[in-house]
Amino acid sequence: ACSRTKKHLVKGQRAALGVDLTSFIPIWAGKAPQKVVVLGAGAFGTAMAFAAAQGGNEVVIYMRDKQQCKVINEEHRNPRYLSEFSLHVEGGMEIRGICTLEELKEELQSPGVVIMHALPCQLTPPWFQEHKDIIPKDALICCTAKGLYLPTQQLMGHAILDALDRADQPLAFLSGP
Repeated sequence: ACSRTKKHLVKGQRAALGVDLTSFIPIWAGKAPQKVVVLGAGAFGTAMAFAAAQGGNEVVIYMRDKQQCKVINEEHRNPRYLSEFSLHVEGGMEIRGICTLEELKEELQSPGVVIMHALPCQLTPPWFQEHKDIIPKDALICCTAKGLYLPTQQLMGHAILDALDRADQPLAFLSGP
């Protein structure tokens, strides 16, 4: 399948490459804290939230499960994933859980917000398409999902851009070995 985004690229432009992630997420002392919204409170989303909070950033995790959200906010641990680890970051801000779209929309209004996407690959494009109206056009989306979106045989970058119907959404990708 051919991505709609290809028609928007000009010669010499590189989609989703060359993004300096450090300009979006401050990870060393002396830089102003950033708002980081993590989509997904599974094991990887929880780990990404903790890593972002350790960098001194304001971190919010969006999930659907209200009980899971309540435990994260009251006990500072994720009861479903990595439950043996505390989400309390010494000297940093508390990681907050949210579970309604109204809360998510409000959190995404912060200037310079970074979205850490930690949803399963096959759920990603439908989620972004359904919620594209609340995703700021200048927000960096850091994608952690691996693989192809099977219905269209697209890599995540193209699938996300197509779902948002935008070619210029800032994207970054976090991958492992």
